[in-house]
Amino acid sequence: MLALQGAKIDGFPSELPIPTRSMITGMFGAALGLSRGEVDQLQAIQDHLRIAVAVHRRGVRIIDYQTADLGKPYLKGPMWSSGISVMEREGLEKEGTRIQQRPYTCDADMTVLVELLDGAPFTALALLGSLDEPQRVLAFGRMSCPPSGRIAGEMLTATTLEQAIADLQGDIYLPVEATTPTLGDLFVSIPGTRRWRDRRHGGVDVFVQRSAKL
Repeated sequence: MLALQGAKIDGFPSELPIPTRSMITGMFGAALGLSRGEVDQLQAIQDHLRIAVAVHRRGVRIIDYQTADLGKPYLKGPMWSSGISVMEREGLEKEGTRIQQRPYTCDADMTVLVELLDGAPFTALALLGSLDEPQRVLAFGRMSCPPSGRIAGEMLTATTLEQAIADLQGDIYLPVEATTPTLGDLFVSIPGTRRWRDRRHGGVDVFVQRSAKL
């Protein structure tokens, strides 16, 4: 089970087709034993990796719910953009408990390829080793979604993400900067970046989606 929640539209959360770069960063951080306070390390990991994803099976979508205490300061206070208060939250009630919907993806099968860029704070071998012997509990998006088996892959000899993913089956998602779009490709925006110091998402990754061998 994966938690791949996207933006809320009219109060209802959307579901992302693939994991985000910040989700992969958080998983590596947990495996390495980094705490949420070690934001410089987490930011450095995120800034120096790119991901490509092969979706072999999309899985089944289910909806759960979560109760939110609207009295929490971060829920009833101002809305923020780049660390600057831009407006006060209005419309909904500001106190009490509210039920929110949470989408989950079940029984999906995906392969995530990670490319480390120059200057990455950890080597590929260190990251793979940490996934096999994690220092903290791993989860796919939310703590209610732990892996049921080994998730560490292997080192590949390909020189680019496009070469590395070429032989995989399913729907392929490649960062737009790592490939040359061709006829039939779709462009998909994924909220993949996070400002770890203030714990807010601050940007999107644009992927090229194409159907590979079935």
